[in-house]
Amino acid sequence: MRKTKGRTRATSVTVATMSSSARITRTRSAQLASDVLGAGELDTIRALSPTRRGGGKMARKTRTKSSAKEDEAARYGLTNSASGLTIPTMLTLARVAAIPAFAFMYYQTTAWSAPGCCFVFVLAAITDWLDGYLARKWNQSSAFGAFLDPVADKLMVACALVLLCSLAPKGVSHPYLVAVPSSIIIGREITMSALREWASAKGGDAHKAVKVNNLGKWKTATQMVAISVLLLVRDGVPKAIESFLPSMLASELTNAGVVTLWISAALAALSLYVYMAPVLKYMLE
Repeated sequence: MRKTKGRTRATSVTVATMSSSARITRTRSAQLASDVLGAGELDTIRALSPTRRGGGKMARKTRTKSSAKEDEAARYGLTNSASGLTIPTMLTLARVAAIPAFAFMYYQTTAWSAPGCCFVFVLAAITDWLDGYLARKWNQSSAFGAFLDPVADKLMVACALVLLCSLAPKGVSHPYLVAVPSSIIIGREITMSALREWASAKGGDAHKAVKVNNLGKWKTATQMVAISVLLLVRDGVPKAIESFLPSMLASELTNAGVVTLWISAALAALSLYVYMAPVLKYMLE
């Protein structure tokens, strides 16, 4: 009997020990599993973080490319295109329609013809900015307007330069002082039109290489100032201008216009080189 009781107690102790050991094992297994899961999550996060950062960069690049495509499409009037004759397009058409009247006015001998030509040219320059602003603000961009706007600008500028070459303003000592820079500016505009057409037909990187730069904007600004001044002083400095300008400045107004025209011609040639340089490698392939 004693032996049986001893065996029973030993068995109970053994069972209790095994149960305790099993509980400890289960606890340790649970902790280990938790640690493994935690480490796995951390590794997963670490593994995914570069991907997410890369994905973020890819997303930003995609958004940037998409935005660039949308801007380019908007510039050519291919997105949110308005139908019919919009107000911005009518302003552009008005600039084109004013060119014959502008040329007729230049050869008139009345006292108001030179200031009138200057006024028409300045008004055309203002509407050039205004039609683009209104097209963007009112969401009235159109393919026809995007085509006509640069054409109207080039026609008005070319007409003004030709008029100044045919009848140079008083105070210009030699006609070539106006004719040479005018030829450079007009030649640059013709070359740029051909370059853009070729790049558009070529597409791809060649088309991307021909994009607006700051030199072109400075060229346009100095060009508008020079032409406006030279149109104004066709018959000499108007008396109304002499009345509120210092005498020295008034007497040098014509020379200032000629110098500004030469600066514009230099910027035109330089900007043409900047446009041509990255495209030449595609032309020579």
